[in-house]
Amino acid sequence: MAFQYAYAIVSKIPESFADYRADKDTVGRRSLAAAHAERTEFVETLRKIGVDILELEAEERHPECVKVDDTAVIINGTALMCNPSGPHRQGETLKKEVGVKIVELNTENAHVEGSDVLFTGQEIIVGTSRHTNEAGAQAVARAFPEYATSMIQVRSPFLSLKDAVGVAGINVLAVGESEAAQKMLKDIRKVASYTYKVITLPEDHAANLLYVNHYLMHWSPEMIPNSIGIFENKIDYKRTSMNMPELFSAGVPLSKLALFVGRFRHQRNIISTIP
Repeated sequence: MAFQYAYAIVSKIPESFADYRADKDTVGRRSLAAAHAERTEFVETLRKIGVDILELEAEERHPECVKVDDTAVIINGTALMCNPSGPHRQGETLKKEVGVKIVELNTENAHVEGSDVLFTGQEIIVGTSRHTNEAGAQAVARAFPEYATSMIQVRSPFLSLKDAVGVAGINVLAVGESEAAQKMLKDIRKVASYTYKVITLPEDHAANLLYVNHYLMHWSPEMIPNSIGIFENKIDYKRTSMNMPELFSAGVPLSKLALFVGRFRHQRNIISTIP
């Protein structure tokens, strides 16, 4: 079943992360300890909702290795590795510890970042951006032929699809109310094969969330004061809030912190909408 996960791959935060983000004026040495604490809270929350953790050691050569969701797309026992030129620690862990099938992009023209690939449980939406191109979207479609795959454009100022749109439940999408986010929702409706209930949120970043093992994981009331009431009024299943201001300010949203591995099921073949 979609969004029922047995494992999550996460990475520790390297010391180099502080210097890297300090160069971008988003986080410094003083807040690195807070970022560590927030990541630990995230991992413990996953454990509480029934997800086993496979933790990678921090890699100093890759300051942003904590963003594991960028490196792969995992659906039904298949993992498409998104960055063939980068570290393959995630792929090795997936293959050896979990036993998933590893698929490479197999073309230097294809670029995919996991944050641009939204699996709704019914189909796949790929956002083309600075990090994901049409050839990359085609690679996603080939890797997961059992699902219809469609493509939209990630609109400025968003950097990735999951910055604007997230899965908030079974057949439920969350989306920010800004003009750019709403245009992306309109684009999704044009290409999607299914109809979804939509929850519109005043703060765009509130749409970056996770639906895991019947729990909706979203930002804390302090981080989304204008959106928290909507979750309280419209979500009738279990919720858990995460207060992670340091990681968020450093460009690490919820969706980037883990690669989830579900229980595998038989696959079927259908036609993709991507040329």
